[in-house]
Amino acid sequence: MFGTLTTAYLFLGGAGAGALALVSLVDLVWLKQSFGVTARVSLDEALPAERLVAFTLLAGFAAVVAGVLCLVFDLGRVDRIDVLLANPAPTFLSVGAYVLVALLTCGAFLAAVRFAYLPAVPRTVIAVVEGVAVVAGCAAMLYTGLLLQSLGGVAFWQTPLIPVLFVLSSLSCGIAAMLASARFAGPLDPPVERLVRTLVRVDLALIVAEALCAAALVGLSLASSHPAAVTSAESLVAGAQATLWWIGFAACGLVVPLALEVFAMRLPLPPARTVLALAAVFVLVGGFCLRASLVDAGTHRALELQETPSAHTLRLE
Repeated sequence: MFGTLTTAYLFLGGAGAGALALVSLVDLVWLKQSFGVTARVSLDEALPAERLVAFTLLAGFAAVVAGVLCLVFDLGRVDRIDVLLANPAPTFLSVGAYVLVALLTCGAFLAAVRFAYLPAVPRTVIAVVEGVAVVAGCAAMLYTGLLLQSLGGVAFWQTPLIPVLFVLSSLSCGIAAMLASARFAGPLDPPVERLVRTLVRVDLALIVAEALCAAALVGLSLASSHPAAVTSAESLVAGAQATLWWIGFAACGLVVPLALEVFAMRLPLPPARTVLALAAVFVLVGGFCLRASLVDAGTHRALELQETPSAHTLRLE
C-alpha cells in the first residue's frame, strides 16, 4: 500500500512542519527577533537568536521540500499534484496539498529574508508570515496522521491515537531541529540559553507523552476484537516490525534522547549543546522508525483480516 517514499514523506513532512511551526511560534512570542535596517547592517552581525531562527527555518524548509519530492516521485507523475490542487472536493489529500503549498511558501519566504538578508521587508510582514506558518505547520502535522486514520481498509489505523502520536512525534522532531541548530548558532547569550533549556524540558514532556500514547495504541490494538488490529499490533511487539519498533522507535527515539537530555540539563551550555545535538539525531531516527513501523504493521495483511466482523458474517450467510 505504502512504499518507502511515502513513509519518508510522512516523516519529512511532519518533522519539517514541526520545525517551521515551532521556530515561527518561538520567534513570535518569545524572541521577537527584530529584522531589517533597524536591527543590523549586514548578515555578519546576526545575533545568536537570529542565527538559531535562521538555521531552524532552513532545516524545516529543506525537510518539507524533501518530503514533497518523495511524494512526487512516489506518485510517479508531476501532473497528479495539479489534479490534487485543482480538486474542489475537500479530501484529506487535496486539503493536505494546499497546506503543504502554504507551508512551503512561508518557509521559502522566511528562510530567504534571513539568509539573503532583505532589510526592506518590515518586521510586521515577517510576523504575519510566521503566524501563517504556525497554522499551516500545525495542520500539516495533524494531516499526516489523519491521512492514515482516514484509510478505511486498515483496522489498525482506525484510531485517533495515530494522529495524536504523529503530532507528538512531529513536535519532538521540530524541537530536535532547533536544538541541532543551536549547535551552529555561535556563542549563545542568556535569553537563547534559557530558550534552549526550556525546549529541552518541553521535549522531555513530549517524549513521555509519546511513549504513553504508543503504549496505549499497542495495548488497545492487542485487546481489540478485530483480528487485523491484533495482527498488526503483534507484528510490532514480537513480529516483523519488532526491530523497528523496539530498537528504532522505543530505544533510539525515546529512551536514548530522554537519557541524553536529562544528562545535558546538568551540564553547562557549551558541552550541553553537543549532547543535545546528539539527542536530536536520535529523536529524528526514532521519528522515522515510528512511521515506518506503523505503516508496515498496517500493510501487507491478508485481505480477509481487514474485513469487519459483520461483513465476514454476511459473506458466510
